[in-house]
Amino acid sequence: MSVVVAAERRSALAAPPRIVSHYTPRPLSTRCRVPCTRCPVALTLRVGSEGEMGFCGGSLLHRQWVITAAHCCFHGDQQVTHVQVVLGAHSLYDRFENGRRMINVEEIVVHPDWDAITFANDLALLRLANIAQMSDTIETIRVPYLNTVSWNFAGAASVASGWGIATEGVTFISPTLREKLLIVLADDLCNNTYSERLPENIICAFGDASGTCKGDNGGPLTMIFSQTGETILIGVASFVEADGCNNRMASVFTRLQRYLPWISDTTGITLD
Repeated sequence: MSVVVAAERRSALAAPPRIVSHYTPRPLSTRCRVPCTRCPVALTLRVGSEGEMGFCGGSLLHRQWVITAAHCCFHGDQQVTHVQVVLGAHSLYDRFENGRRMINVEEIVVHPDWDAITFANDLALLRLANIAQMSDTIETIRVPYLNTVSWNFAGAASVASGWGIATEGVTFISPTLREKLLIVLADDLCNNTYSERLPENIICAFGDASGTCKGDNGGPLTMIFSQTGETILIGVASFVEADGCNNRMASVFTRLQRYLPWISDTTGITLD
């Protein structure tokens, strides 16, 4: 497997991150089956064939390409070398679950301007070794339209989903896929809550009782695009607070619509 990354980029994280619980230990809430149109994929990542295992979420953009967070591709100061994608899963630990498929990653392309200190440009594209077959449980997600590059989406209802830890202090990821309704915040408002320390090209969302936690990182933030009725991917989950969940702060995602040329150039996917 090849790894493409800007020279000397290294993550300061000891392990890959996850999605929210705010005031009480309510996780990314519902346990019902998440519709396939906004399903994340699960990623297991390690350095070497026997290295420490990490976990992140991702989204299937194309039958051979997954997008996730750049920081998920590093364990400490080392790049991961072995990544496996789990498609069509709901019960993560049920290896015989109907409709799931596991595919190895052949190439990792980290955004060339990824910054491990500021979490700017926190994106990576993963090329699958085999083409994923679409089914009732596996489907690609629509990226934003090119004419939405300058849109803010503030006030829009959005959904974050993943297998992240249920609450602070928990050491294991959720066995079942969960999702949470969040409201997209205006950029200025979110930046103010983070004391103007957020990188450019982020999108924030906030919920009344939960958000993103360790294990949700790299996973999707989606919304219904009112002009077409489609579910579109607007964000990729980025960092979480040191205690493991964004309980007191908005959840932070990399704003996907600002990276459409890079996605198209890297994958060859034709965008409209």
